[in-house]
Amino acid sequence: MEAIRLTTQEAIIYVTLLNAAVGFFLGLIPLGFGIFKGKPRLGILGIAASTIGGALLGVFLSIPAMAICTWLIVRDSHVQRDDIPDPANIDANSENDHDR
Repeated sequence: MEAIRLTTQEAIIYVTLLNAAVGFFLGLIPLGFGIFKGKPRLGILGIAASTIGGALLGVFLSIPAMAICTWLIVRDSHVQRDDIPDPANIDANSENDHDR
């Protein structure tokens, strides 16, 4: 059996493609959450960041990119502004209540 011979450039390309594939599969997690939660742009950003990060630094960049994008999608970013009373209205309403 003959040994497999690769040049340095070929080895770097194969490792980069393998890491990009790992990043792509990790990026499917934020993409799925993004579609499910109605935030497909963040999901697409997550799969792109994980794939590019995987190609550049492997799992050292693709896992944090996947985790951050998933957190951005899952977090509850909607604050109920109606529940927060306006201080000016509280003072005006309390003065009106005392007059009655």
